[in-house]
Amino acid sequence: MIVLSPPIEHPYNERKIVLMSGLSDPESCHLSIEQISFLEKLNVTPQERILTNFPYLKEPQAEHQKTSLLKASLNNGRQYLSAGKPPYKESAIRHWQALVESCEELIVVTLSCGLEIFNVCCSTGIQPAKLKVLALGPVARKRPIVPHQLVRGSRDFVSLPFFPKVDMILPKVGHMNYLESETVLQLVQELL
Repeated sequence: MIVLSPPIEHPYNERKIVLMSGLSDPESCHLSIEQISFLEKLNVTPQERILTNFPYLKEPQAEHQKTSLLKASLNNGRQYLSAGKPPYKESAIRHWQALVESCEELIVVTLSCGLEIFNVCCSTGIQPAKLKVLALGPVARKRPIVPHQLVRGSRDFVSLPFFPKVDMILPKVGHMNYLESETVLQLVQELL
């Protein structure tokens, strides 16, 4: 699993924005074309956006390989279950610390079990001076201990059992299409 790799040193930027979701392929932190497209729509400099998924390692330029929905679901489920256990937890915290040390302000947009991974990373209290969290389709054992906003789509039946009460419900949005929503784009722009 790529999370067990050593962390990298990130170039310093005052502000950074990242996506944090489960890895459909546990050996790659490539973002999908849709995820990259979403980040590129944001009003930030190229240096402020990280175009890989957690653990934010530099990946070879090969394209993101699509994983079947079933396989991706199983891989995400395994991550969810192992996130709080060693050695995943220790490795995740090292990657998080490397990211936090590279900025003063960090905007984290979690997708699905990315919120559980985020909670594990923040369990040590390591965070930048300014931290903003938007959790889309949250799948986690609890809400984060830092200021955040939980958003669930009205058609997201994966997130519903984890968080029946959220801060905002998006009409006609399912678990796999948050980044297609103009409302989500506006929410992230407001965080910026």
